[in-house]
Amino acid sequence: MRLDEAARAYLGVPWRHLGRSREGLDCIGLVLLAARDCGIAADDPAPYAREPSSQLLRQELARYLDPASIADPRPGDVLVFNLGLYAGHVGIAGKHPDYGCLSVIHAYAPRRCVVEECLGAEIETMTGVYRVRGGTGPHRACAMGAR
Repeated sequence: MRLDEAARAYLGVPWRHLGRSREGLDCIGLVLLAARDCGIAADDPAPYAREPSSQLLRQELARYLDPASIADPRPGDVLVFNLGLYAGHVGIAGKHPDYGCLSVIHAYAPRRCVVEECLGAEIETMTGVYRVRGGTGPHRACAMGAR
């Protein structure tokens, strides 16, 4: 199972800052739970502010994932987006099952829940792409074990 496939199991779960369960998730919580469901053990960086440190966010992602080309996001990659001045939002790249477009699965405060939507204007705010270690190609399984 890839991260995007695991993340789809949380579609519709309400958004909640620092949420880490089906009762409510934030963007980092979604990535953590999808990773856990794929057998990837990652530390929870909570607590953090609503506008987390860009540097700390990237450092935490780099502990478990490899940086990848921003020009080539693939299903299962973790995407980083700027929110104003901060790289403070993450989602998981997918291929939308209905539309076939590159999508982002994320716990998105403005939508108040976990959603999957085609990447449109948001791609302009994407500042980073991180890929699960191990395996090759866009259909890489969640192959990384605990650190």
